[in-house]
Amino acid sequence: MLAEEDLAKVPKGLSLREYYAQIYNWYMKNKDKILIKLAHKSKNDPYITCYYELMKVIPAPNEATMEDIAVICREVVAGLMEWAYHEEDENGVKMGAYAHYILDTFFDGFHGELARDLSRKSKLYEYCMTECLDRIRKD
Repeated sequence: MLAEEDLAKVPKGLSLREYYAQIYNWYMKNKDKILIKLAHKSKNDPYITCYYELMKVIPAPNEATMEDIAVICREVVAGLMEWAYHEEDENGVKMGAYAHYILDTFFDGFHGELARDLSRKSKLYEYCMTECLDRIRKD
């Protein structure tokens, strides 16, 4: 859970793609930090495997659709990218704060029907936590 102070640190007035770029750039630069944060898990752990599959296909800000941005933000809040929820960028803004801000400002919140529906329409949906873990368990 984020504190109000965390949400207040999110800069105001950026475009959807500019906010998404903050998340995208941080994860691209720090994608292997998961191995430190989750050092108690094997590199072959299904969660880590699925996370890296998602990182291979995550679209750059200029290529991301509304659907892609919705699914990525939902994964930051409660999915494969959640491990970095409280990690801060160079401006002291947490990844979770960016994700919640995007979902609340441009969509209808994490639990909103619009955010869920758009997420399901993204080409990334098959890579999200539930879908990927179900696929791995079947193999």
